[in-house]
Amino acid sequence: MASTLRLSRWWLPALLLLVLLVSTWLYLRDAGGYVMGDPSELSEVRQRYLGWIVAHFAFAAATLFLGPFQFIPFIRKKYPRFHRISGRVYVVGSVLSALTVYVLLATTYTLPGAIPSLGLLATIWLYTTLGAFRAIRKRKFRVHQEFMLRSYVCGLAFVFIRLLPVLNELTGLFAFIEDDTMRRTVYEWICWVYPLVGLEFWLVWRKQLG
Repeated sequence: MASTLRLSRWWLPALLLLVLLVSTWLYLRDAGGYVMGDPSELSEVRQRYLGWIVAHFAFAAATLFLGPFQFIPFIRKKYPRFHRISGRVYVVGSVLSALTVYVLLATTYTLPGAIPSLGLLATIWLYTTLGAFRAIRKRKFRVHQEFMLRSYVCGLAFVFIRLLPVLNELTGLFAFIEDDTMRRTVYEWICWVYPLVGLEFWLVWRKQLG
């Protein structure tokens, strides 16, 4: 019984640490190139809107790097001030990052079939983040936690979209999609729709059936 309690206490921090490490690796690999790389290697349109791209990634850092700490019960209880301040930074960063998506979709994005996907993702990301903030202002703690989870999963689309090609290389899961443009478009939808549906099943359907 004691070992079960210890396992249940540590599995969430361990999972969030893994997600944080993967997020950091991908962020430095891809987003870091826009800050530390040579701008002349970018396309002309990306050079023109480089400020917006950097702003998007900079604000998204609040989601990727502060998000995991919002869900660890020990931190919430032991360090409530850190939880509140980091939560506010998370909300501001996520909202601003989501808003910059609309600008980038209208200017720099070259995959037409994925534009509706990312536009809808940005809208849901905004809604869930602001919903979490509104809920905590009304002291609806359970609603706040659930909407924060939804918001974080939306932000993790940055990670999922980069892991899907790796998954395909290892397993050939998407090899049946021969057209590269079509496969990339499918990635853009799967990277957030599947995780969000899975989360919704866990948050709502599971409780209703249980």
